[in-house]
Amino acid sequence: MNVPMKRETIKASGRLRAQPQQASVEAEAALPGGLRDEVLLFYTEAQALPLTAETVGDRVNVSGRVAFRALYSQGDLTRVRSVEESRDFSRSLAAPAQDAGAVYEPVCEITAVTARVFNGRILMKAELNVSAEGVREQEISVVTSLEDGDAQVLSEAVSLQRAVGSGDAQGLIKGEFEISPALQAEEALLGSGEARVEDILGGADGLATVTGTVDLTVCHASRMPGHPLVCTQHSLPFEQQVNLAGEAGELLSASVDVTDVAAALENAEDMQTLRVEVSLRAHIDALREQQARVVTDVFGVGNHALMPSGERVTFCTGHVNDYSAESGRLQIMLPEDAPRIETVLAAFIQPVLAGAKAQNGKLQADMLLRSTLIYMTEDSNIPVSFTAEEPARMAFSGELTEEDILSLHASRVEAAALAGDRAEIRYILSLRGHGARYRPAFAVTDVAEEQTPPEKPVLALYRVQGDERLWDVMKRYRLSADSLAAFNPQLEGKQEAEPLNAGLEIIAYRR
Repeated sequence: MNVPMKRETIKASGRLRAQPQQASVEAEAALPGGLRDEVLLFYTEAQALPLTAETVGDRVNVSGRVAFRALYSQGDLTRVRSVEESRDFSRSLAAPAQDAGAVYEPVCEITAVTARVFNGRILMKAELNVSAEGVREQEISVVTSLEDGDAQVLSEAVSLQRAVGSGDAQGLIKGEFEISPALQAEEALLGSGEARVEDILGGADGLATVTGTVDLTVCHASRMPGHPLVCTQHSLPFEQQVNLAGEAGELLSASVDVTDVAAALENAEDMQTLRVEVSLRAHIDALREQQARVVTDVFGVGNHALMPSGERVTFCTGHVNDYSAESGRLQIMLPEDAPRIETVLAAFIQPVLAGAKAQNGKLQADMLLRSTLIYMTEDSNIPVSFTAEEPARMAFSGELTEEDILSLHASRVEAAALAGDRAEIRYILSLRGHGARYRPAFAVTDVAEEQTPPEKPVLALYRVQGDERLWDVMKRYRLSADSLAAFNPQLEGKQEAEPLNAGLEIIAYRR
C-alpha cells in the first residue's frame, strides 16, 4: 500500500583520501666560481607547490613543483650569496574504491631538506609526503514527512553546506620599502612570505576579491663590518580578484598562498629602496546553506505497520578555512667543539607537522622544528652556521581539527646570543588549514505499509537500558509520546530523540 509522504532531494557528501606516498625531489644549481673554489653552505630550504590532482581509473595523479633556495659562500668566504632552483614532480596514488565522481585536491608537505656541494654544483634534495583529499557527492531523495495520522515519525534537522562555485587566480603584488643606510645592504639574496586573509568581498556577480597582508622576510648581503648578512622584515597588503565559476553562494571562503618572492635593492644618494614582487595564488569557494528535516525512523500505532527503508549517509554541514598564529621561542645549545658565537646574523625555523589532536577547544600540534643559526665568531670574519632539530608542541586556537588539511609556517624569526655557546630564537608560528565538517545520519528513503492484526492490550513496567531514547521505548510498545506521558509524568516535555536515564521505570499501557 502507498503511504502518503513528502520527499526532498538533497546532497550527501563523503570525504575520501588517496593513499599517500613519500617522494624525493632533487635539483642542482651550478655555482659561478671555479671548481677549486672552497664553498660553504649556510642554509637550504624547500617549498612544495601542489598543482593538480587528476583521477584516472583507480589512481589519482598528483603533480607539483618544489622550489629550492640556498645561502652559501664561494671563493671569498666572507661574502654570502644565494641560489634558487626548482623541479617538477608527479606521483600516482591509489584511490579509494568508492571514489566514482570524486574531486581531489593535491596535498604536499616537505619533511626534510638536505644539500651538499659537488664538482662546482649545489645538489639539493627534498623529502616530501604526497597525498590527495577528495570529496564525493551524490543526490539522494529522502523522506521529509508522512501524512498519516497513525504514523509516529522521528526526524532531525540538518544544516547543510556545499560549494556551488569556485575560482582560482594567480596574482603579482609589488611593494617598496626604505632600508636603513646603517645596514649597508648591497644585494637582496633571499625572500620569503606568508599571506594572511583578512576579508572577502563580492561574489554575487561572479567576481570576488580577497584582501589581506603578506609578512615578508628578506636576507641581504651587507658591507657592514662583522655583518656580511642582514635581514629585514616588512608587511605588504594585497588585493586579489578571482572570477568564480558556478553559482553564487551566501558565504565565501578563501585561501591565499605565496608562491614566490623576488627582491632587489635600488641605491640613491641618501637612501636605499627595497623593491619586492610577490607571486600569489588565491582560491575562493562560494558556499550555499540549506536547512532540511530528514526522517530517520517511522512506526505505526494503528492496525497497520509502517516499514521504513533507507541508507546511512553523510551530510556536509560546514566548511572551515582558518588561520591561527602563536609566538614561540627556543634555545639553541652549540656542541662543545663548535665555534663560539660573537654576533648572530640570521635564524630560520622550518616546522614539520608530525600530528595534531583537538583538545579543550584548541588544536594541539606536534611538530619537529628544524632551526638554523648563522653567526660570526670572535676569531674569524667568515660566517658559520649550525642546524638543530627538536620536537615541539603548540596549542592553536580556532576551529581546525586533525581531520583538516593543515600546514605550518614560521615568520618573524629573530635570534640573539645569550652566551658564546647558546642563542635564543623567537618566532611566530602560524597554522593554516581547511576542510569540511560532516555528520552521519540514517535517512529514510521509502516507507511501506502492511496490515497487521488488531493490537493487543498492553500493561508493562519497563526499565530503561543503557542510553535508550524515548523513541526506543515508544517503538518497543508501539505507543505515541502522549500515550506514554499520560501514565509517566516524568516524560512530559521530553523529545523523542532525547536519551533517558538508565534504570528509569516507565509504565506502558494500551487498552
